[in-house]
Amino acid sequence: MQPEQPVRAAIHAAMDRIQNEYTRLIDAHFCVSLLASFDSDDLHLEAFCRDYHPHPQTDELVRNSIGFGRSAGILLPNAEHYLTCALYLFPDAPPEKILLIARNYAVDFYLNDTMGREYRSSSEERQRLNEIRARLTERSNAGGPASAAERAHLEVLAELAGSSPASWFEPFLALYLKHLSVAHKSYDCISLGTIPKIEAYIAIRADISGMPHTVSMIEYSQGNYLDWPLLQRIGLAGELRELGLTVSLIGALMNDLFSFEKEVIDNRSDSNLLAIIVLNNFRMELREAMSVGTTIVRNLLGEYARGAAMLLEKIEGLAAGAGLAVESGSLRGEERADLRAGLLRYMEGIRKCVQTCWLWQVDTKRYKRPQSIWKETSLSSPVAV
Repeated sequence: MQPEQPVRAAIHAAMDRIQNEYTRLIDAHFCVSLLASFDSDDLHLEAFCRDYHPHPQTDELVRNSIGFGRSAGILLPNAEHYLTCALYLFPDAPPEKILLIARNYAVDFYLNDTMGREYRSSSEERQRLNEIRARLTERSNAGGPASAAERAHLEVLAELAGSSPASWFEPFLALYLKHLSVAHKSYDCISLGTIPKIEAYIAIRADISGMPHTVSMIEYSQGNYLDWPLLQRIGLAGELRELGLTVSLIGALMNDLFSFEKEVIDNRSDSNLLAIIVLNNFRMELREAMSVGTTIVRNLLGEYARGAAMLLEKIEGLAAGAGLAVESGSLRGEERADLRAGLLRYMEGIRKCVQTCWLWQVDTKRYKRPQSIWKETSLSSPVAV
């Protein structure tokens, strides 16, 4: 669907203005600290991340992942900058699990960088990529020649299925396939035929990012599979899922800020939180949009901190059997203790996921550049304003 000419003209004008305003900010050495912008009374990121530790086998696993990517024909020139993501997310995962997770992320990053929302393809390329995506979604090579990415993808999914219970894998797969179905389409406003509202963009951004299935992967990485029907009966499932959604949005929208220059300035994509904010407020300058965008993420971080605190309080109460009347009767003391231990371990995995949303994007060179409007992505480290 193509938008009306006035809408197309407005989109182009807004994107031109973003480019011009960005150039003026860079020329003026304007630079904002994301860390300072995200901090609030609810959560101070630096203190929150202080106890994080990297995976002890990071170097070895990165080499292994590079070898996998090369043999599968999916190794990109900047692979060393994204292959560490899974290792940051799951620093306590045992070698056999983190290896599979890292390979899954290697394929997903490859698809993102060659088929994702920034990628501008011809109609013929888009048709071919749509066919590939359809076969991946169906987990089938039928209907056409399997690409290297497809073969690698199907192999990793099969290994994940074979090393986990179906009760976890099937819901995980549903989230992952939803990610595949939306992540590799054009979400620029011209292709959509309209300018999405900020709320609508945020709603789809989590699935584009793959964060929901990443949160689900916490259980696999720990070998700590939660009894979701039981959690539903005792009233914790809804709060846990809501917390997972908050974490997903933190990862997705924080990434929009870190990758703003890569996506909007370099690739002129308007599928980014800051661009959408400007497009919904045509008189708003980029500097103000930056403030609005960081405020959205800061509020999500505060929402996570408050939600996690309330959940931890309820989980600690499980030992005493507080609120644990279930349809089949009260759980025995040993069952309550096991449930509490598993939930506390899961909450620690959630915590590490939030820490990674910040630490990996600060550490990776994927978003670094000689000059940046963000202190954390600037290689020249200009004076913060």
